[in-house]
Amino acid sequence: MSRSVLITGASVAGNIVAWWLGRAGFDVTVVERASEFRDGGQNIDVRGPGREVLRRMGLERTALDQGTGEEGTAWVDADGKVDAQFLTSDQDEDGPTAEMEILRGDLARLLYEPAKERATYRFGDHIATIDQAGDGVTVGFAGGTTARYDAVIVAEGVGSTTRELVFPAENEPRWMDLTIAYFTIPRTADDDQLWRWYNAPGGRSVSLRPDRHGTTRAMLSVQQPPGGEQDWDVARQKAWLRDRFADAGWQSQRVLDGMDDTDDFYFDVLRQVRMPRWSNGRVALTGDAAWCATPIAGYGTTLAVTGAYVLAQELIAHADVPAAFAAYEAQMRPMVEDAQGVPKIAPRLMNPHSRIGIRLLHNALDFASRPAVRKLSGNLFGGDTPEPDLARYLPESERPAPAPEKTGLSPLLALGIVGAVLGVSALVGRRNAPDPSHPGIRRWYRRLDKPDYTPPDAAFGAVWPVLETGLAVGGYRLLREPAGPMRNAAVGAWLVNSAMVGGWTQLFFRERQLGASAAASGAMIATGTAYVVTAAKVDRPAAALGVPFVAWLGFATLLATRIWQDNER
Repeated sequence: MSRSVLITGASVAGNIVAWWLGRAGFDVTVVERASEFRDGGQNIDVRGPGREVLRRMGLERTALDQGTGEEGTAWVDADGKVDAQFLTSDQDEDGPTAEMEILRGDLARLLYEPAKERATYRFGDHIATIDQAGDGVTVGFAGGTTARYDAVIVAEGVGSTTRELVFPAENEPRWMDLTIAYFTIPRTADDDQLWRWYNAPGGRSVSLRPDRHGTTRAMLSVQQPPGGEQDWDVARQKAWLRDRFADAGWQSQRVLDGMDDTDDFYFDVLRQVRMPRWSNGRVALTGDAAWCATPIAGYGTTLAVTGAYVLAQELIAHADVPAAFAAYEAQMRPMVEDAQGVPKIAPRLMNPHSRIGIRLLHNALDFASRPAVRKLSGNLFGGDTPEPDLARYLPESERPAPAPEKTGLSPLLALGIVGAVLGVSALVGRRNAPDPSHPGIRRWYRRLDKPDYTPPDAAFGAVWPVLETGLAVGGYRLLREPAGPMRNAAVGAWLVNSAMVGGWTQLFFRERQLGASAAASGAMIATGTAYVVTAAKVDRPAAALGVPFVAWLGFATLLATRIWQDNER
């Protein structure tokens, strides 16, 4: 007799679990609160292991063919002029725009159509009660019926009500200080195939993205602490957005006008779902209900696709349901925790509150988009994560041979590289230092108008060696790690930042290019953040040693910008 499984939620994760379990002969029922299958939704992307899952389902090529056609991401000013851009045609790896960009509804339908041939779907109903007793789960539905199942899979959204029935008060959300609204507006002749992103003062942003249906997908976001806005009714949410974006500029008015007539308005205050466990007896969570990482992570759909596949495969492999759920969590937890590790400062960095901050962000992005650092910027926006071993779910004859074990550099060689980097940095810094050995530089620097919060020269002299030493220790730790894409990217970021410190002193003190040095400071925030993000995926202490460096760069950028403005003559 086949095992019976109830899945609640008919979007991406729920449809994938249904497809694989139905294929394996399970008796699968999917219940969905909406009265009919929900199309619509905004742009999402699928990367890495998620692509592999779609490949195994025979759907990868179709998903690519149904893509939005987005050709890259561009940051624009109030006049629509491009300040920085990342084009997919120029990148070897996925960046802000991935190769597989598709609308949520299009991907969900692509999965639903074959899944409904293997599972029974019930729309317009939802779980009201769950009672676990003996060797099954008794479910009471809001429609008044009752049924018993061997297992229940909760594949709902971030605000899952079923999760709260089974795991009351266990979710400890991590609020990301960003409020976002998504909706569809009419396309105009000026819309192109780029994701155009506009920053306005006050932590506001407006973005427009293409789709394949002849319309444009709009997004409004505000960087601020949460205030319960997700619980307001739609009319109040729209009124709040009209007020906040009335003077934002660029195409804000067009977007606000389109918001009045849209039929797919979605509004949320972003928060991650942080659950200490994903299963309770014979009930398990997957997708956003289990681990919502928020769109900031840029990995949510990949997690949903991968996690649903792993969950289904473990249920297929284990006769014992709790054991299957435990194996599923063991495989997915490292990937999820890594994706959820996006720094809370990221929304603030990408949504500056001042015009100076916006200018610095766009300068840093323009720098990061250049060929010499494009690979590094690709790792910042995407990058590798600890992925589950999907090969274990293939037949023995199809599994690839294990990769040879990799090792890091020897202690002596790593120390030699670190010593050489420190030596070059010290030599360049000494060459440009405003001290008595360089009277011309010293006199020029002392004549500059500086803000009151400028630290004394001795403080600068003490801080930079400490910060560079921290980076050097982090670089040593990374060099000792086994070689790999993320480790190599982290080492590259360390070398870039070490070189840029010396380059900044050359620009500021020797060449006296105040504007260029302010822009370089802003670029160093981006490269420093890239170092912390990539290093954290390899060695967390090495990443932690770079945090003071990035924090100091934030202050140094403000100071350099103020000095530039006060000394433009």
